[in-house]
Amino acid sequence: MEYVLQTKEITKSYKSNRVLNGVTMNIRRGDIYGFVGENGSGKTTVIRLITGLIYADSGEFTLLGVNDSDPSIRDARAKIGAIVESPSIYLNMSAKDNLLMQSGILGIRDEEKCKSTLMTVGLGELWESKKHAGDFSLGMRQRLGIAMALLGNPEFIILDEPMNGLDPAGIVEIRELILHLNKDMGITFLISSHILTELALVATRYGIISHGKILQEISAEELEGVCRHIMFIRTTDRDSLITLINAECKDALITPLDDGIRIEGEVDINEVLGKIINAGITITSVNTHRSSIEEYYLSMTGGGHRA
Repeated sequence: MEYVLQTKEITKSYKSNRVLNGVTMNIRRGDIYGFVGENGSGKTTVIRLITGLIYADSGEFTLLGVNDSDPSIRDARAKIGAIVESPSIYLNMSAKDNLLMQSGILGIRDEEKCKSTLMTVGLGELWESKKHAGDFSLGMRQRLGIAMALLGNPEFIILDEPMNGLDPAGIVEIRELILHLNKDMGITFLISSHILTELALVATRYGIISHGKILQEISAEELEGVCRHIMFIRTTDRDSLITLINAECKDALITPLDDGIRIEGEVDINEVLGKIINAGITITSVNTHRSSIEEYYLSMTGGGHRA
């Protein structure tokens, strides 16, 4: 298994405040790694450390096969793109001029590459536009920031809350761009986000962090397996229903309600309903629900939040 990033027991404190507490995480090549945690959990601190904006107190990490103590870590960082908190764009310049400025900083100076990169992120119509980036929508600025990150041909892109503040259309555009860059260009992503429903539409693996410590790393397939099915059955004869379900669904968790029951677990809904009807029990309503990534996250963290 090839990894683009591995961290081992990283700690970081600011005065007496321990921000990272032994962070160990593994991002495989090709992953879209959803980095999930409450505000203040340490997500942005990890990202700042990987990108070289800050340094750890202890622990180590390996980026694209290079240990952080190796002087060539600078070369490894040149192969990643990152947007931390907000895109670093010049608001008084056009999209074209922003890309030309960034290409000059990178020593590329390739106008055609800048143009094709702008087309890649769906902003090709802005190439000849004089409109300043400050007049763009937030979603357009995010895509321009990603275009600037793409100029260096990165193998690994880090996005810190890329969907924060976007309208629904902007969220869809960023989601589709991430999937395109991952599937068609082979770019690995680390995406920090608190919009878990959107993250669930792109992530292939997750790292759950709370109070500066990784609680769990889990694949999207594994998460799907642990997000349980929940069924609510309403009836006029609750006691008979409870007796029948306890006998038929021994592996499910049964919770009595005022006018029915809640069944949590993998059950065959058609088989269950058939047996209820055959037993002559009147059903007034049936609702099904599958627990979400938010519910799983809250179960892992205890639902706590930090400022």
